[in-house]
Amino acid sequence: MKIMKRIFLLLLTFLLIGSVCAVDYSNVSIDGADFQIPPQYSQGTLDKGKYVFEDLRTFAILHVDDYIVSNYGGMYKIADFKEKISVGERPAMLLTYYNTYIKDNVSQLYFPVGESVYCIYFRGNNVTSDISNIVETAPPSEMTSEAFYGILSEAKKEHDYRKYLDDLAADYSGIASTRDSASNSNDDQIVKWYLLTHWR
Repeated sequence: MKIMKRIFLLLLTFLLIGSVCAVDYSNVSIDGADFQIPPQYSQGTLDKGKYVFEDLRTFAILHVDDYIVSNYGGMYKIADFKEKISVGERPAMLLTYYNTYIKDNVSQLYFPVGESVYCIYFRGNNVTSDISNIVETAPPSEMTSEAFYGILSEAKKEHDYRKYLDDLAADYSGIASTRDSASNSNDDQIVKWYLLTHWR
């Protein structure tokens, strides 16, 4: 009888431990790619190629193909930390910056899914097991590391080029505005001269 009680208690203990350790991931489909979301981020909203829990500083998954130049290129420029890493068998790029509003680090983890690039935003600077699990269980990608990092590199170059053109346009605009104000000043002086010399 004692042995039966011990076996029963042992089985009950295993069942309790198993139920405590079991994690209920929810599934979210973002532009046709399914992701397993850990419970702490499961109450987010899904809208137009993105899943956001609270805000981009807390947790989000974005399909960034359509705006990778502004997203990756812009974030690369302000990132305090940049590192090429592997998550499972996948190449990934981790960008981290300090957000003064929340007084904490915010990271963006870019990784390939199929022929696309997705990005996970999360608070902190460490790729946790939950973040790794999202990447590892995402649909596979045949994209090589070279192709993936090449896409990111081209996005950064394009962003830098656009920034250069914007700066050039602003410089020209400043010169043109100075020239226009000088021209207006000359016109004003001519009108004053005419009024002072010809009007009585």
